[in-house]
Amino acid sequence: MTRICVDCDRAITGNAIVAAEGHSASGAREDMYAHASGDPECTVRTGQRGVLHRALDAVALAPPNRPHRG
Repeated sequence: MTRICVDCDRAITGNAIVAAEGHSASGAREDMYAHASGDPECTVRTGQRGVLHRALDAVALAPPNRPHRG
């Protein structure tokens, strides 16, 4: 399986970090990966790399939406 970096859209050939977990028992939603910090192969498309990672972390940590029963 080829891992694609969420920051630069390039294949990750070395170490990778999980940027966001897929949270899928069936495996339908795969984890999202990024190059390790400081990896020279990663050329970020924008200067706001941390913004994406913080947003993905917030989604991963948010409680699941459940319908209101009243």
